[in-house]
Amino acid sequence: MKPDSPGLEPDDVLGTLRAAHWLPRSTLQLYLHVPYCAQKCSFCAFSGGNSLNFKTAERYADLLVWQMHAYLDMCGAREKNIASINIGGGSPDLLRGAIKRVLKAARDLPGCSDRTEISVEFTLSTADDTFLDSLIEFGVTKASFGVQAIDPGIRRYLQMPGALRNMDQICRKLAGDIPVINVDLITGLPGQTVTTVARDLHHFIEYPFVNSISTYLLTPGAAPKLVADTESHAIPPFPRQSEQALMRLHSYTSLLRDGWVRKGTNTYMAPSRIPADVLELVAGNECIGARRYEDFLLGCGAQAVSSAPGVRIENTVDIDAWMTAAEQGEHSLCLEKCSLEHQRDMALWVFPLMADGLDKGEFDAMLASGAIDQHQTQTFDAFIEEGLIIEDSARYRLSVIGEVFMGHLVRLLKKPEDQAVIAGYLAEGYQLGKMLNDKRIPRNNAANDRQRFKAMVTLEERKP
Repeated sequence: MKPDSPGLEPDDVLGTLRAAHWLPRSTLQLYLHVPYCAQKCSFCAFSGGNSLNFKTAERYADLLVWQMHAYLDMCGAREKNIASINIGGGSPDLLRGAIKRVLKAARDLPGCSDRTEISVEFTLSTADDTFLDSLIEFGVTKASFGVQAIDPGIRRYLQMPGALRNMDQICRKLAGDIPVINVDLITGLPGQTVTTVARDLHHFIEYPFVNSISTYLLTPGAAPKLVADTESHAIPPFPRQSEQALMRLHSYTSLLRDGWVRKGTNTYMAPSRIPADVLELVAGNECIGARRYEDFLLGCGAQAVSSAPGVRIENTVDIDAWMTAAEQGEHSLCLEKCSLEHQRDMALWVFPLMADGLDKGEFDAMLASGAIDQHQTQTFDAFIEEGLIIEDSARYRLSVIGEVFMGHLVRLLKKPEDQAVIAGYLAEGYQLGKMLNDKRIPRNNAANDRQRFKAMVTLEERKP
C-alpha cells in the first residue's frame, strides 16, 4: 500500500513492468481474481452481490487467461518456475465449468510443475459438482472456503446465510482428491466472544475433512458497510481490542497444542492429515503476496494487484470496464493506486506475514544496502527485546505473542510515511462507514469499493 500517485500514465506503469529485472532472489506467483459473488457479506472488502450467466463466465475466464499471458510476456517471466497460483475472489465457483479454461491455461504454462502450489477459493452455497470436479481433474493443491463464524446470529450480522449449506457434502467429495482443504475463520466480529471463537475453532480442529485453518483478524476499516451497521446500533459493537487479542492468543495456542503448525500468514495445518511432500510445497503466504522487493506477483482480473521490482499495479474494480479494455488488448488500471517506488525494504515489514520468517542474511543485506533505516532497525530490535520476534542461528520468526499483534508489527516496521498511508486508509474506511450511517452515500456494499468512493472522503476526514 503506497500513497496515491497522480499523473501516472499506463505506459509509465506497464513500461516499468516490462523493464523489471529478474534478480537472484526473485520468485514468481500468480493471483487470478474472479470478482463475482452471490453474497453481499458486509465484512468483505469486495462489494459482492453480483452474479454472471454462462456466456459472461466464459468471457471473463478467457479474458483472465489473456491478461495472465500478457503480464507473463510483458515481464519476460513465461519460462520462470511458478511457486504458487491462487484463484480467488469473490467466488471463483461462479465461473462453473469455465473454471476449466483457467485451470488448464495455468497448468499448461511452462513454469507450472508438480512443485507449483495451486489454491482455489469457493463458496459453500454456490459451488456445484462441475466446479468441484474441475478442481480434482486439474490437481489443485488446496481448496478453501469461508465460514468466518458458525453462530447463526453472528453470521446474520454479517449478512451471510445463517446455516452452513452443503459443507459436509462438498468436503466429502473433495477429501482424498484435494490434499489440503482449508476453512477461513475471522475473529473480532460483532457479537463474538472468546467462547464463541473457541467453539468455532474446536469444531474445525475436530472436523474430519478439514486439515487447514486460516484464522484472520477482522480489519473494520476495510469494510465501511460493517462499520455503518455498528454505528447505527443495528448490530452489536466490535469486541474491545483486549478481547480481540485474547481471541487471537487462544486460537494460535489451541492449534499449537493440538499439533498444528503455522504454514501461512494466518494459516495452520495438521501435519498428520497432509502428505509430507504436499506440506513442503506450501508457500507460507496463502499464495497471495510478494515477500520481498525482488518478487514478481502478477495479479490478473478486475481489482487484482500486481507487484514487481519497482512497480505496483492495481487493476480497476469496475468489471465491465476491465473486460471491455481487455477485449481491446488493453489493461484497465486504477492509475492513482499504482506506484513506481522501489520498496527495497519490503522483506522487513512483510516478514511477520511469512510462516517461515526472515533469513538473517537477507536482513543483513538490507541493512548494508541502506534499504532499511535507523528507525526501522531500532523498532526491529525492540520487538526482539519484547519477545515478539524470536531468532535462531539462521532466521527471525514471530513468537506466538508476535502473531497476536502481527498487523501492528507490519505497520510499525514500515517507514513513517508508509505507516501514515495505512493509518489514513483505515481512518478513511471508518469515515465511509459513518457517511453510510448518515445516508450521505448509498447504504450498501458498494462503499467497499475504494476506487469509487474514496474521493468522497476529504483529506481532513481521512487524517487519523
